[in-house]
Amino acid sequence: MNQLREKLFAAAQRLRHSSEEIVSVPGMQAQAQAMLDRAERLEANRFTVALFGAFSAGKSSFANALMGDMVLPVSPNPTTAAINKIMPPTDEHPHGTVRVVLKSRDAIEQDVLRSLAVFGLSASGLEAALAELGKIDVAQIPPTAKPHYTFLKAVTKGLGEMAAHLDGELLVDMQAFKGFVAKEEKACFAEYIELFYSCPLTEQGIVLVDTPGADSINARHTGVAFEYMKNADAVLFVTYYNHAFSQADREFLLQMGRVKDTFEMDKMFFIVNAADLAASEEELGGVITHIEKNLLTCGIRLPRIYPVSSQTALLARMHEKGKLAGSAEKVYRQRTQTAEGADLMPAEEAFKLSGMANFEVEFLRFTIEELTQIAVNSAIGEIRRAHATLTEFMRMATSGESERLAARQAASEAQAAALAAVEGLATTSYERDLAKEREELLYYVKQRLFFRFNELYNFAFNPSVLKEDGRNMKQTLQGCLTDLMRSISYDLAQELRATTLRLEKFINKQGVMLVGQWQREVQATANSLTLAPYQPRQVETLSFAEELPVSAAAFQPALSLFKNTKDFFEQDGKLKVREELEKRMQEPVAAYIATGNDQLADQFSTLFAELAATERARAVDQVNAYFTGLFAALDMNVDLDELQGKLDRVAAELVE
Repeated sequence: MNQLREKLFAAAQRLRHSSEEIVSVPGMQAQAQAMLDRAERLEANRFTVALFGAFSAGKSSFANALMGDMVLPVSPNPTTAAINKIMPPTDEHPHGTVRVVLKSRDAIEQDVLRSLAVFGLSASGLEAALAELGKIDVAQIPPTAKPHYTFLKAVTKGLGEMAAHLDGELLVDMQAFKGFVAKEEKACFAEYIELFYSCPLTEQGIVLVDTPGADSINARHTGVAFEYMKNADAVLFVTYYNHAFSQADREFLLQMGRVKDTFEMDKMFFIVNAADLAASEEELGGVITHIEKNLLTCGIRLPRIYPVSSQTALLARMHEKGKLAGSAEKVYRQRTQTAEGADLMPAEEAFKLSGMANFEVEFLRFTIEELTQIAVNSAIGEIRRAHATLTEFMRMATSGESERLAARQAASEAQAAALAAVEGLATTSYERDLAKEREELLYYVKQRLFFRFNELYNFAFNPSVLKEDGRNMKQTLQGCLTDLMRSISYDLAQELRATTLRLEKFINKQGVMLVGQWQREVQATANSLTLAPYQPRQVETLSFAEELPVSAAAFQPALSLFKNTKDFFEQDGKLKVREELEKRMQEPVAAYIATGNDQLADQFSTLFAELAATERARAVDQVNAYFTGLFAALDMNVDLDELQGKLDRVAAELVE
């Protein structure tokens, strides 16, 4: 890992040296600045690794194993969990510093009202909303609503202490940090927490983001999770050895399956935690095969799966540091099958036994190393472009007088032709293609939603909730309908987020094509002019509605078909209700997608217009800069010896 950072810093130095050489050459100032900008990005380069997984899948223990120490405590509840970022220390935030960024009062209020609505309650204002908590009959709470009740209780308990800090931030120590993670009444107020911590991982510029469980009910977490899925350099999904994928897991993995093809490289890793629970290699193989099949149903093919025991790995790291004591040593002996009184297994051997050593090697090779090489290659490409321009200037400057005069006339005509080509390129066909792509992508969203409708319906209207145990059946049915509507709007919002990412990929492909077209037309008259490569844009993911544009009352005729649980589950009652609900869902689903289509149409038509205008102006600037330098060379306004020296020194930066 040290070598990777050294490669980045070496590439940055080569860029800086090349920039110093060309900055005084006429027409190359913009390129010199671009080199400095890229060098700064390389030196500050951070790789973001996002950690996902269901609540209680062992994410915290896996993160601790990666860091080599007991750093993260276990979060108490998926609803209250905050996002934890493990950051490289800085001068401003030294090792062990913790920055807690708190939610705004409005955000807390919205979260509370959203959870309160699950129980059919509403209120105006935060305190009034919390006062409604007493109206909830705890004995009547269905399993799916329990996390919401836990969240409401946590807010009630912690509001007095935390109210003064809302919409602000706190700098605390490691001890207080553990309180913000492990105590629900504090965790529920944290937007995210940054822990500045020195360990082998962060020393290489890696930021580890431990996200709330895939089963978090916090609506904002869905959008945040998508941004990390989209922008992280690597995505790790942790599942527990003997846990089946929950509905929340499946929803998250379906989204990963929707967007994986938009990534330029496969950045997904799947961790099977507590693999040492397997009784045999055959049993472990069976579990991995089962996971592969489940991932395939979510659209994830050929996944990289790593069975590990993060607890064994963490204990090995602690043994390496001489921190094993008491009960930890006892567990270490059990994990490594070392008899009492015998010498402990060497830490390195135990780490290999845990499976983490194999994962780390693969992880570094497939992501960090590859990402480093991509960054280095881009830097070399920038230097190569500068070298080509200097070579052309040198060739012109050293040509004969008559040749220079003829070349000057030709260059003047070539500049005019190149500028005309850049200015004259029409983009109407690109705009049409973008609109067509958007319409085609959204056409299939409704079809996929109703293809899943039966699955979502069965999850909402299931025997564990719909049972005659003394609860108000009408209320229970209403709760099932609310869950179904929430699942459908969630699925549609996820589909639209995925569509945003696909359109981002498409518009960036158009950007590459535009620059490529200008490059071909420019080189028709100036064959030594190489335009800078197109830099992909990152598109902001819009917020999509959390609810369908329809009230629950519109579906009452469907619920009125329910007679009793026996008719529903043992006869054809369930089918009748489902068919009526599906029929009545058609229009609101279509309306939801139409609204999303309008949002995306506005966003991407504006984005393309800005992209085309910006790239056109950039191409014009590069054409003018190139010919400024060329005319200086042809007019002998350069020192030949100095220019040759610059050319030689830039050439030296291309040799590793």
